[in-house]
Amino acid sequence: MGALNALAYLVAFVISAGEIARFWGDPRFVPMALDELLIAVALVWAARRSAYDGAGWHLVAWGAFCGLVLVLLVETADHQIHGPAKAAGPIYLAALSAMLIVGLWAVIRALQLVRHAAGR
Repeated sequence: MGALNALAYLVAFVISAGEIARFWGDPRFVPMALDELLIAVALVWAARRSAYDGAGWHLVAWGAFCGLVLVLLVETADHQIHGPAKAAGPIYLAALSAMLIVGLWAVIRALQLVRHAAGR
């Protein structure tokens, strides 16, 4: 559980810092960064609650993270394939792919922990 909690804090920090840096001073901050910030809050919540509730909240938070990353990955791939291509599109695709792999690992690990706690 420790690795899952540490990863949740790390990913929450990275996506929050990235969104804050990206939209700081922009009047579109609230609608544009809100989804990533809510995922970061969910990841922190899951890590904080895991001592009391087990890994169940991790399943929810990491599942939401994977859903968000998958949507961003598909949108970025669509721009790269059908245009207009983003200047840093290949870098975004690589980063989003890595984020999805991390998120899927976390979902699998949380599911293992939930099953172990249930005695399966």
